[in-house]
Amino acid sequence: MHKAPPESLIRTWVWMMSEKDNPELMQKGRQNLINAFGSLQKAIQYIEQQANLKEAQ
Repeated sequence: MHKAPPESLIRTWVWMMSEKDNPELMQKGRQNLINAFGSLQKAIQYIEQQANLKEAQ
């Protein structure tokens, strides 16, 4: 994976995916995460890893 996008951008994409009233926005957020991380699973792993690092601090 290349350098990860800024946290604020990742948060925006996750928020987009939560917009159930707007399927186009949901799909765009999902696609942005997949494009950045290679798969949605890798994006989730990265987000969880970052959360665990913050908890450990």
